[in-house]
Amino acid sequence: MTRRLILPAVLLLGLTACGSSTSDDESSPAATESLSPEQVTCESFYEGTGTPLAERAEAARTALTGGEVVDGATYTEVNALEQRITELGEDAPTEIAGLLEDVNAPFTETVAAYNAARAEADPETGDFPFPDLAQIDVAGSESAQAEVETACADAGYEG
Repeated sequence: MTRRLILPAVLLLGLTACGSSTSDDESSPAATESLSPEQVTCESFYEGTGTPLAERAEAARTALTGGEVVDGATYTEVNALEQRITELGEDAPTEIAGLLEDVNAPFTETVAAYNAARAEADPETGDFPFPDLAQIDVAGSESAQAEVETACADAGYEG
């Protein structure tokens, strides 16, 4: 009998916790509404959830030039990063969108090289030679990321 009462009580507490709104929940939308589109994009690039895209981009460039992206597992982070930056660029103001595209260029090239190699997979085994990604030039991406920082500062973003 008590077991029947405990489960609904736990579920009710869980739903109450999920549905509650704190003062932080109420202030976040208002704070976001007061930001310009440039500031919102900058916030997403430099803060976001988890490890910020800016930090992930730096780490991915280092991994590419260091020859550390050598298999499907290490490629996965670059692929996910490329997708996130692409999504952010779709909603970004034109100037920052162009810069994000430049930041993303080596990651887009990485995805294309991986997909091309995968298209050549052995039909019976599915094996394919992993492409040499260490040759991808990341200098333009580094420069573009510095320009994003400048554009964000000019837009009044204070990260």
